Amino acid sequence: MTLTISSTNKNFAKLYKWAFGRNRALMIVFSVLMIVGIAIDIQTLITISNSETIGYNDSIGIVGYGSLLVAQLGAVCFAVISAIHTFNFLHDKRSTDMFGAVPATRSTLYFSHLLGGITAVSIPFTVGSFIVMALTCRTTQYFITELGFILMGIVTIAAVYSFTALIAYCCGTSLDSTIITIGANIIYMGVIFMFIAVACSMIPGLSGNNLLLDTPLVTLFAPVGFSVFFDAYSTLGQMTAMWTTVIWSILFTAGMVLLGNHAAKTRKMETAQNEFNIKWLPMVIKAGISILAGSFAGMVAVSGQGSGYSNMFIFSFWYIITGFAAFIILHLIFARGTKVKLLPSLLTYAGTTAAVLVFLFAMTTGLGIDTYIPAESNISSIAFQDDSMEYKEPENIKTIMEIHRLVMEGTLEDTSHPYYIGIDRYDYRNTYYGTDFDLEYPLTFSTNFDFKYNKKFGFTTERTYYVYSGRTGTPKYDYEKIEALLKKLYNSDEYKKLFHPELWKEEGVERNHQLPIIANINIMGYSEKTENYFPRGDINLKTDEKFLNGLVDALKKDILADKEYYKSRIAGYDHYVGDRYYSLHIGYVDNAYNNARETIHTQVFENYTNTLNYLRSNGYGPELDNPSFSVDEQDDYPDNDWEDYPDDI
Repeated sequence: MTLTISSTNKNFAKLYKWAFGRNRALMIVFSVLMIVGIAIDIQTLITISNSETIGYNDSIGIVGYGSLLVAQLGAVCFAVISAIHTFNFLHDKRSTDMFGAVPATRSTLYFSHLLGGITAVSIPFTVGSFIVMALTCRTTQYFITELGFILMGIVTIAAVYSFTALIAYCCGTSLDSTIITIGANIIYMGVIFMFIAVACSMIPGLSGNNLLLDTPLVTLFAPVGFSVFFDAYSTLGQMTAMWTTVIWSILFTAGMVLLGNHAAKTRKMETAQNEFNIKWLPMVIKAGISILAGSFAGMVAVSGQGSGYSNMFIFSFWYIITGFAAFIILHLIFARGTKVKLLPSLLTYAGTTAAVLVFLFAMTTGLGIDTYIPAESNISSIAFQDDSMEYKEPENIKTIMEIHRLVMEGTLEDTSHPYYIGIDRYDYRNTYYGTDFDLEYPLTFSTNFDFKYNKKFGFTTERTYYVYSGRTGTPKYDYEKIEALLKKLYNSDEYKKLFHPELWKEEGVERNHQLPIIANINIMGYSEKTENYFPRGDINLKTDEKFLNGLVDALKKDILADKEYYKSRIAGYDHYVGDRYYSLHIGYVDNAYNNARETIHTQVFENYTNTLNYLRSNGYGPELDNPSFSVDEQDDYPDNDWEDYPDDI
């Protein structure tokens, strides 16, 4: 053929334009999809703006987050398709010979195609994403977060593209390249997920609800997940994991580019339409797919059958059969029938199967995971029962850790070995019943316990102890010790502030930009006849800001002085407060933030003298002491039986 390229610079430029042009159709499709997504966003934003949505900015921000997440996923898919399409000249002998005749180095050929393809995918993603950001950003926080989403999306496109390009250089056909690219990403995260599922189904207390989001290790060699996990970390405020993901994504991309350039220089021409450039690559994929298929089939086979060594053998049987079938199918695909000897592949399958089953049987002892509690020196805070309530006081951390030890000891004493295995009990919160003890006190048979340790290095450890429907008897918890510790915790000042965040604003945050629009206090009286509390009066309070600030300060003093505040966790707490109590409600509106609202709603008891005296000193004494109607009047109200009401109601 006649060569028309005469210089190295022109070689790169023309090859770059050629690679970019090859992706023109994909660019058009991706651009059209982005335009459709933007149109949907505009319609959604119009709907939000025409409604009286509370938290207007948050609603718009959520639209932006969701749209950018979808755009990232689309960019990842198009990056894989584009890379396979751009580098498929490596898998055809005529195309390989043609590009080999071009007066350009192999590095020039590699980098021109790589950058041309990345540019083709990045342009529609970047332009569309910035349009979305312009439509949905209302505050600096959303601007910074969405800008991070966009930049990380571009990094992920580069990571996925360079990874797929490297695989293309290592394979002889586009089919092999596609299978290995998709398989490598699925296998890495999938195997981690399956082993987490196995561990969580077996070991008491181990919860899989957040394990997949707690560490960047789950996407270490799966670039398709870089941007998604970055989004999750940044949204959840896991800054250490977020920056670890950013740094690793950049290093990963750089590593893939260097390896890809090396593969481009060393790849043999006869690899096209023939064999793998790296012999062990298909073996790894076959082994990984067999582990995924076998472990899933084994867990499904034993689900719902309790515990026992017989179930372990059932799991092993289905693991071996299903894993072997998946292994053989992939072997035949990669070997083009029977070109490659089967014996080396069978040895690989046997080795991975033996390793997995040994690990499984070792897991029946817990491997120390079932008794693990983080060291106190490594803990920054503990979220106990509620992720929004993080305890940081050293004394409360010690108290919660002691509760954990007692719960763990009781659970292990009441658990049979070997541990249960089955995919149906991976998510404890959906499979097991029970209530958190913030709704009942003292503890009962249906009490659940949740511990989430936030460590100083940015990672977390979570344990969830549960009660399930098949259990007979009660867990062997030391209820007396646990209840004493709970009383201590729930009487602490830190708990009271966490339980009423609307009263104790974060340091440096004030309500000076918020205006009170409503304030009232209900008087609740107890009726012996109905054994329930009824409203005896509703007092409308003035919405003067100075008056309400004084009322809140008095209420805070009473709450901190309450020595039996633990009773606020009791279901039916009303029955412990005497003849009457008061229900206080204050509503604020923030005109600076599109009428975002905040509410203070809490109970005031007869022993809250600071609060009641403050109300009396401001002229509300007569209304407090003489309610508008009596409990006896409420006794005459019909019960909740529709037959007692007139027909015209």
